[in-house]
Amino acid sequence: MSAFYHFHWAREEHADCLVLMTTLAGFVQQDFMEIVDRDLISGNPYPEALIVIVPADAASEMKNALTTMIGTQALLRLPDDTAIVLATFDDRGQIAVGASDTLQGNLKLESEDFSSIVRAGTLHLVTSREAVLEAPPGHHFVHPRRKHSRAFLRTANALIQGEEIGFLALVLLPYLGEVDEKVWVDSSSIAALVYAAYALKGRLINKISCIQIQSFLSYEGVDRLQIQDPSKELVLISASASGSLPEIVAAKTRLPESRIVTLFSTSKKPSGTVVFDARETIRGLEPLMLETFEATQCPWCRDGSRLITFVGDQFLADAAVVLPYTIVEAAASPALRAIMQKYRGNNAFGLRRHPEQAGHGLFVDLQHTLLANGNRAAISKMVQRNIPASTSHILPTESQDSERLAEIVADEISALGLPRPEILSSKSAGTATRERKGVVIVAATLGSGQSFQDASRDLRTPFRNLPRTYFAGVNKHSLAEYQGTLLKDLEHNNREHKHIFCVVDALTLPHENQFSSWDKELKFWRKVKADLPKIYDTKKVTSVIERRIRILLRNLMEDDFFLTNTAGHPLKLRPSFAFWDGTYQTDVIKQGDVFATIASILESRRKPSKAKGSPELAQSPFHLTVLSSENFTRFNDGIIQASLLRAAFPHELNYAHTTTANHSAKIGHLVLKMMERHAENQGEAVLEFLVALATRQMTLATIDLERIVSFPKNKLPKLLAAVLPYVFNDEPYAETADSETEVPA
Repeated sequence: MSAFYHFHWAREEHADCLVLMTTLAGFVQQDFMEIVDRDLISGNPYPEALIVIVPADAASEMKNALTTMIGTQALLRLPDDTAIVLATFDDRGQIAVGASDTLQGNLKLESEDFSSIVRAGTLHLVTSREAVLEAPPGHHFVHPRRKHSRAFLRTANALIQGEEIGFLALVLLPYLGEVDEKVWVDSSSIAALVYAAYALKGRLINKISCIQIQSFLSYEGVDRLQIQDPSKELVLISASASGSLPEIVAAKTRLPESRIVTLFSTSKKPSGTVVFDARETIRGLEPLMLETFEATQCPWCRDGSRLITFVGDQFLADAAVVLPYTIVEAAASPALRAIMQKYRGNNAFGLRRHPEQAGHGLFVDLQHTLLANGNRAAISKMVQRNIPASTSHILPTESQDSERLAEIVADEISALGLPRPEILSSKSAGTATRERKGVVIVAATLGSGQSFQDASRDLRTPFRNLPRTYFAGVNKHSLAEYQGTLLKDLEHNNREHKHIFCVVDALTLPHENQFSSWDKELKFWRKVKADLPKIYDTKKVTSVIERRIRILLRNLMEDDFFLTNTAGHPLKLRPSFAFWDGTYQTDVIKQGDVFATIASILESRRKPSKAKGSPELAQSPFHLTVLSSENFTRFNDGIIQASLLRAAFPHELNYAHTTTANHSAKIGHLVLKMMERHAENQGEAVLEFLVALATRQMTLATIDLERIVSFPKNKLPKLLAAVLPYVFNDEPYAETADSETEVPA
């Protein structure tokens, strides 16, 4: 939990601003610094301004603290041209900026800007906390009023952290009365918000507020509403999908509209007073998703959709739906197939261990792929279509591949009969020997986009609004949520023509691009090595474990991605991989080629698509998806099975739920067969499965885990026998080391 609620806000023709808001009377400097620093390295564009919103009684202390921080670069690492504005709000929730409260830079804010900021902050809270619950494919919701919809706004999801409740308390301030004594709520889940709002108001007017809060349990308890004094009582409704609850309350109580307040409304015809019209602000939902229908007119019922019933005053679903997903050949898009045909067999994919965070990131080596002479045609085509004739300079980002790509782009421009651009460096971006007419910023591989953002800031002064083209060889996270913001920021050019952003090859890999299974495996092998009983502590077993630990401590390339088979040979791909086009030589295919393909397919199944509707691997509080056990039987190459185990998220491999018992049993049976035939192709990935179970990357039902660990150890090699007990027990050798019997080597 933090002292500040923070989000990004943008207005027309401006880059976005970072907004920090607090309701505390004191300044918590450490929280402030952490938020700003984390935002700068998170992949978000550099903010045009930092806007700090504080209560009136904290303004003086905050202003002094910010002024001190601005003068100390180590405390506030923002450029000198970034505007820093301090805004204050009063007991009525009115936000304003004083004449001397722009502490750095230049940014003028009007009252309508603050209204927009509040809306942006509310939208960010609703979306980041997934307050809008979407029914899984083939399902829809039944509201307490018995109306049906495909999506539902649950306010309780937005009331998780104190700073978020504080922000909504600020939003609610304008709707509170001066002499309120009692507040009726439809759900006890928003009681904390009511207390926070009145406590904040009382502090700002220096008066203790004693508020009585009572829940009337939504539709079920409207008859409990007994208003004694309309001037001192308020009704607060958490959310309304149809607008009927405020109407019923109004008819029952005869309260004026201003005293019946709905926090979130998704109704076409809202009644009473609405704080936040979610229907107008929430984007990306189909028009009918938030529509409510009577059962007899429900379009989803007519299509055979299954009902999810809400119960209780907090509208909790009666049960979660768990659906299995089977990967089909069509899951690999034509674009992915084309990219893999270009990149496979060239040792292009590797895993880098993050120096600070747990996990490995997938990187792409372009030396023998995109930058090879045989692939110049794709770069040439992109240059012809996207690079302006006025280009006078090229700035590569800081990598050898980027510098090589910049040379190729310069050669292609020259080949068109245009003057060859001058190639700059990051250190000399502000100096140039030729007249500046336009610049191309080149990055061989695009991850978070931070390198483009850094270059954009470096070029802001020397190249002003001149044509700017961002040219990337490979975009690793083309479907990541931040991509839209990144594109908007890079293309932004005040009132001039937009800048250009273009990519030669686009991949769909998970962002933050942190695969955790290898870090889990490293910790596991260290534990196994420390725990090994004497009967397993042989030179052969120890050398295998130590070698694997050494591999996991460096970048993973070629055939080091996965554990070997029991003969010590790396897992290899056999012919006819369903997700690739054309023929290939199996001896040149590396494990990274297969892993990158599977990782890309799984990530594309997690992301929404307008053409395909809800993604197959989407997750929500009431919709869980696991990879069907059929995936591990249909794709029986050990290298493909290992790729699925490593690229999937743990919740996608969790079969402990009662509704997935059949999948757990099938995988349990598969692992048993692998142990029986560990020396054959059918069992080549057995060690991958055992380690996945031992590290909890994959979870099976208890009965199936017991079946696996009961397999006779004397029929297994010593390494498998040593690993097997960890499938069921984190400390298998704590008390049983002396009781183990001898097993084969």
